[in-house]
Amino acid sequence: MAKVDKIQDEKLRASLKAAHASLRAGDHRDVVQRAGEAYLELLRRKPELLQGAGFTRQMRIFMFPRLGAHLEVEDGTPVGVSFDRENFGFTEAVTYYEFAVDNLVREGL
Repeated sequence: MAKVDKIQDEKLRASLKAAHASLRAGDHRDVVQRAGEAYLELLRRKPELLQGAGFTRQMRIFMFPRLGAHLEVEDGTPVGVSFDRENFGFTEAVTYYEFAVDNLVREGL
């Protein structure tokens, strides 16, 4: 879990550590929820990531995994995570988890 330790923000780091514990415990929906909320928080804190025209702007939204949950978008801005189903497998949960951790570390949060 060394990569999670690189997350600078204490609250986000704690949430993703809890997501890791949920992953180990088999609570995959919690993992997806926490990962989605962390990614939304990244986009809220760094709105410049959504700046730009066309494809560049949309990539931040479309990059979010679509494995049973997706970003809700209003006026071109992600505002929440919507679930298409309640149950997730391990590989789906770990995909969301790694996506969130990688983005938070890369962006310095």
